[in-house]
Amino acid sequence: MKHFYVILLTALLSGGMGFSLLSQENPRRSIMETPEKVNIKLSENRLTIENLPKDDILEIYNIMGVKVYSRRVKAGTNEYLLSLSKGFYILKIGKITKKIAIS
Repeated sequence: MKHFYVILLTALLSGGMGFSLLSQENPRRSIMETPEKVNIKLSENRLTIENLPKDDILEIYNIMGVKVYSRRVKAGTNEYLLSLSKGFYILKIGKITKKIAIS
């Protein structure tokens, strides 16, 4: 067993078993690269989404888990008007999830 670890360690250190992880969406793009950060801002009844990389679905749930709002959102930076009552909500866009409070 020791012999196996020595061979594996030697191969890794010498670069003989090197590899890189690639994104499934774009094989030329390394997973280590990070897309621009998506910023989500809420001011009164205006929801601003900045740097969204692609069109997606915005879903908003109340704290009981009931979906109270849903719509398609565009890539880039856009602003949407919300008509939700005061309270705490969970906002979801694709894999992005954020807690918001409307006061």
